[in-house]
Amino acid sequence: MVIEAGKISIKDLQFDCIIGTLPYERENEQPIILNVSLWLDFALAARNEDLAHSIDYAQLADDLIQFIRLSQFQLEETLVMETGKHILDNYPKTQMVEVSVSKPCAISNCAGAESTIRIRR
Repeated sequence: MVIEAGKISIKDLQFDCIIGTLPYERENEQPIILNVSLWLDFALAARNEDLAHSIDYAQLADDLIQFIRLSQFQLEETLVMETGKHILDNYPKTQMVEVSVSKPCAISNCAGAESTIRIRR
């Protein structure tokens, strides 16, 4: 069987959430920028022109925003690990996922801090 692996990416998804360990970070939402890439077999979706055989990236984006906002992670490392696991658990077509997050307001006079994880099933 030939696998037509492809990649779906959501780039620079920006939203506010509770993230961080400092007291003010636990009380006030701050902006994050999320990037996600998923690798999956495109063959069936391409052959049938049917989104049911792929992943709806708009639905995925909404799901990830809700998941992360409800989770209120303390560490970026936890956010990327748990988000990767969430994708693999809830989007079974996914063979591998890469998640990165940055906090643009984390460090003064800096573009921010970033954490990345890649998980292969």
